[in-house]
Amino acid sequence: MGQQEPDLEMAEEDPRKDLGTIEPHQLHQVSESTDEPAGVPVRATDKLTLHSASDLKQTILDGLEKKGNGGLWLWVLFILCLTPNILNGFHVSSYVFLGQMPKNYYCTVPLLQKAGWNHEEIRTITAPSGTAKNGTCTIYSWDYQQLSKLNFQDALNYTQSQQRPEEVNCLSTSAASGSEWEMFYDQPEGVSIVPEWDLLCERTALRSTVQVALSIGKFVGASTFGVLSDKFGRKTSFSIAATLYIVSGLLTTFSPVYLLLLLGRIGLGASASGVFYPPFALLTENIGKRHRSWMSIAFNFSYPLGMLFLALAAYLIPPWRDLSLALTIPSFLLVIHLYFLVESPRWLLSKGQERKAYRMVFGRKAPKELIDTAQVVEKNQEADAIEPVKVSCGERLRQSFSEFTKLYGTPVLCRRALICHFTWCITSLCYYVTALNADNFAANRYVYVATTGSVDIFAYVLSMIVLAYFGRRSSSFCFFLYAGICLLVVLAVPQDKTTALVTLAMLGRVGITAVYAIVTLHTAELFPTEIRNTALGICSTMAHVGSIAAPYITDLLGRFGWWIPTTICGCAVLLAGALTLLHPETRDAALKDHAKQEQHGVVNSDSEDSVTDAKQQTNSTS
Repeated sequence: MGQQEPDLEMAEEDPRKDLGTIEPHQLHQVSESTDEPAGVPVRATDKLTLHSASDLKQTILDGLEKKGNGGLWLWVLFILCLTPNILNGFHVSSYVFLGQMPKNYYCTVPLLQKAGWNHEEIRTITAPSGTAKNGTCTIYSWDYQQLSKLNFQDALNYTQSQQRPEEVNCLSTSAASGSEWEMFYDQPEGVSIVPEWDLLCERTALRSTVQVALSIGKFVGASTFGVLSDKFGRKTSFSIAATLYIVSGLLTTFSPVYLLLLLGRIGLGASASGVFYPPFALLTENIGKRHRSWMSIAFNFSYPLGMLFLALAAYLIPPWRDLSLALTIPSFLLVIHLYFLVESPRWLLSKGQERKAYRMVFGRKAPKELIDTAQVVEKNQEADAIEPVKVSCGERLRQSFSEFTKLYGTPVLCRRALICHFTWCITSLCYYVTALNADNFAANRYVYVATTGSVDIFAYVLSMIVLAYFGRRSSSFCFFLYAGICLLVVLAVPQDKTTALVTLAMLGRVGITAVYAIVTLHTAELFPTEIRNTALGICSTMAHVGSIAAPYITDLLGRFGWWIPTTICGCAVLLAGALTLLHPETRDAALKDHAKQEQHGVVNSDSEDSVTDAKQQTNSTS
């Protein structure tokens, strides 16, 4: 979810389109500036040198295609791009362990404990909810100095004969601040962030914000590192993200205050996007057609693998700071990636750095004659360059909003866009709700997270099989329907049947994860080429809205009823499934290039590259 990988159509284009011979209208423009007769080249070397430069670029592309179809270079590149994404799987569900709630919590009075009272006796007199489990974070403001001089029975008789005093918040006035009471947590020390910063009762939203910070970071990082990747290169962008990942991991581990913890989580989310999208673009740009499909899909398997490792690490290392450090230490291996990972030869070509690209592909300098002709071409192109026309600020603003006008300007595209916005948001919401809902099911956290990762792998494979035989619309509807039914059947299961509840939730997650890949592909095929990236970008933004809302739904609404999060998801995905039936089927359909074609029913007959690009968009979602 987030920034999509750079357009891969360049991988299929004829490079001679970039450095082909000068067009007639270009010759006319050049002749006007030099007072030469129209139609006559300014230099006799124009056509010859351009052809030679095209041969240089084509030589590099041919060599890259050969290297991308097999050999040690390809497999090293695949491993170097694949392994960083395992780190992302560490943190998508780490909140389940870092923010785990204690078995019980309540306000207690140390003074009464010193007098020999047990916890049950103290709660009977001090707590408005009595001895109820996790009842409240408030306490009666009795004179505990006086009560500590009495035994429990005498104190009970005394309090029952008196009017109850006002309730005070135990979180805002604790023993540490000079009060007579403090919070008690039935949990080993250091296991969770909750006791450290009292993230419960009216402060529960602060606990959820720890996970929300990660989603906000991913939202920011997806766009930021996408721009950096296109402007400064895949390796440069990855290097910045890897450095940020290590720093943010250490900040999260050793944060002395809550705000620094949030800052570290935001940094982890942002860097997670940075170690995902640039390597994915690097991989898909440089692998051959023979391996592109399965390698792109296998790239996504690293994410649930990280979740499996997370469950194992959390089981072996319960304290949250030690666990965070254990999840951060593998990120130091990214230094190896910084040394061995290469810049994308295709990106170098797109920036006119043919000599670097040649050395990258062939491991040696380019032949002198090819370099000389390429330099002549660059000089010719600089001399022939026409001064750009100055565009007013108003015109730039109008152009920047033209894609939005095309996307929402016609009833057909507007309806598709709004439906896609909703389905992406709901799919992401349910994906994260099912990942974070272990506490509401009273499930074993380690088994729950490990099962979640295993289910995701199965769902990815299932979506590939289904798409090979069925259309996008029917597949989406069936998976939405299946997921919705599974999540709503939870209502019929008693709360104490944990195994049945988790099984139904995981069955529903299979549908959610599988439909995520299909919805992404379907969205890419629903919109014309000129606004496809805009549509995907806005849909990705809506997906982040869902991921941000998920922790609040599981934590805040889950307090009122353990069944509320899954019920919301069940109803929402059924509605999303019904709305997908309003979409047209796009399987084997030629994609359109322009928004106006949607009104006239015109299709682009030569759309193989667009279909390929749309399929690649599916594999970039995480």
